[in-house]
Amino acid sequence: MGKDNKNFEKREIIGFGEKSGSMEAYWEWLCSIPGLYLSGQEVLLRCFSSPEGIWNATEQELNHLEEKGCQWIDCVKKFRRTVSPAEITHRNETAGIQFISREHTMYPDSLIPLKGMPYGLFYRGHLPVRDRKSVAVVGARMCTPSGREWARRISSEIILAGGQVISGAAYGIDGVAQWEALERGGGSFAVLGCGVDCCYPSSHARLFERLEREGGILSEFPPGTRPFRSHFPMRNRIISGLSDAVVVVEARKKSGSLITADFAAEQGKQVLAVPGRPEDELSQGCNDLIAHGAGIILSEESIVKELFPDYKQKKRKLSEDIVLAPVENLVYSSLDLHSKSLWELEECLPLSLADLSNGLLSLEMKGLIRETEHNFYARR
Repeated sequence: MGKDNKNFEKREIIGFGEKSGSMEAYWEWLCSIPGLYLSGQEVLLRCFSSPEGIWNATEQELNHLEEKGCQWIDCVKKFRRTVSPAEITHRNETAGIQFISREHTMYPDSLIPLKGMPYGLFYRGHLPVRDRKSVAVVGARMCTPSGREWARRISSEIILAGGQVISGAAYGIDGVAQWEALERGGGSFAVLGCGVDCCYPSSHARLFERLEREGGILSEFPPGTRPFRSHFPMRNRIISGLSDAVVVVEARKKSGSLITADFAAEQGKQVLAVPGRPEDELSQGCNDLIAHGAGIILSEESIVKELFPDYKQKKRKLSEDIVLAPVENLVYSSLDLHSKSLWELEECLPLSLADLSNGLLSLEMKGLIRETEHNFYARR
C-alpha cells in the first residue's frame, strides 16, 4: 500500500472471513468505488495490473494519472481513505449483498466472451442457472392491456419450456413478464440501473422480494447507487448479454427496449418481436425490428419453435406420464387446439361451474392447457 499515507498502513485485508483474504475482496472494493465506471476501471487495471495493485498504488502514482486528465481519480483516492476491501466485503455481506468478479468460476458464462462486460456483479438472491436457456422479455413501460397479455403468455411459455426470464423489473412489460415467470414457479432475474439495495421502481417492492427469494437481482453498480438515467442503457447490455435471445413485446421507435435489441444483435443473440398495427405508436419499434430482420412472434408457440425446438417432444412425453384425476381427464378430453369458452364447456360437461373451474386451473398449472383470452381455453 502507499507508504506515503499512514492511514493506508493501518489497513489490513483480514478479519472478515475467507473472502476478505482473496483477490475477490480487492475486486469487490474496486467495483464499489462510487462514480468510477468501466472505462476508468480499465485505465487503472492497465496501469496497476490488478485491483490489489490499485489498492497498493502510491498517492504520487494516482496524482500522476490525475494530471494526465483522469478526473475521476479523486473518487478513488477518497474511497481508499475511507474504506478497505475487508470493510466493503463485511458491509455487503451484512446487508445480504453478494459479489462475484469476472475472475470467479461462477461468473456468468454468457458474459465472458462479450466485450464491455463488467468486472464484477453485485447481486441478491441467485445468479441465473447456467444450464437453462435464458430469454429476455422487454418492452414499453406504458404498455397496453394487449401488450401485458402478450408478456404474460410469452413468459409463461418460456418457463413451461424450461427456460428462465431476464428483464429489468421496470413498469409495464418487464414487470409483468417477471411476475408471471415467478407465478409459474420458474426463475426470473432482474438487472438494475442502480444498486441492488435500491428498489426501483418503489411500487415493485413485492416483485423485488420474490425475485430475491426465487430468482435474483443483479447490478454492476455498487450498493447505494441511485437510478440515474444514463445507467439504464448500460444495464441493457447486461440484460441481452445474460440472455440467449431477446423478445420485444411493445416499443416506440426510440426506446430502451430497442437499445437492448441492438446490444443483442451486436452480441450475436437472437432478437424476436411481437408485430402490431403500423399506426400504433407502441408497435412501431417492434415493426421496425421485424423489417430489419428480427424474428416475428405470431403466437406464444412460436417462441417454443424458435428457442426450444425439443420442447414439443418433451411435453408430449410429459403429458403421457401425467396421471389425471377424473375431473381433469374429462375437461382435457373436451378441449382441442381451438379455443372453447368456459360457458361452452359448462354446457357440454356434467360438472358444476366450481368443479369445471378447478379442473381448468389444475390443467393449466400442469402446462397441458392455456387460457387464450379471458375464460377461453385450448390445449397446448
